[in-house]
Amino acid sequence: MTKQQGKAAQAAYMYAKARVQFIEAQQKEIEREYIRTHEIINEDGTTPSSLYCIDDDALFEQACDDCGALTEAAGLDAAYSEAQSELRRTENILIAYGLSLAPAGLRATLEQAAKTNASVRAKLVDLAFRLDISTVR
Repeated sequence: MTKQQGKAAQAAYMYAKARVQFIEAQQKEIEREYIRTHEIINEDGTTPSSLYCIDDDALFEQACDDCGALTEAAGLDAAYSEAQSELRRTENILIAYGLSLAPAGLRATLEQAAKTNASVRAKLVDLAFRLDISTVR
């Protein structure tokens, strides 16, 4: 990976991550608005901060169904799926770059772990950002 490709891969990853976070924030806002609009209050008198904080199971199920319909109608479900796919694609590029720099003996172990272990994937992405791309030819 050249210096230019490395910087482009890092930028693409950060853009994809920001897009996922933006869509998640929009979904969260729909949930908060639903809770506010329907004046949902828990038994202890508190207003739930999210759907998963609703104590009443039946009310929770109804709120999930309704919010699911609202996010789908707003196009957020499809956008989120697309954004997650792009994030995974760009993450894979950074992981491949990080793995390419690992010693051969360690690389095979890391490659296997990166397929199933989110923690290893996150550390490889972090490594790809920490590496000095300017030294790459």
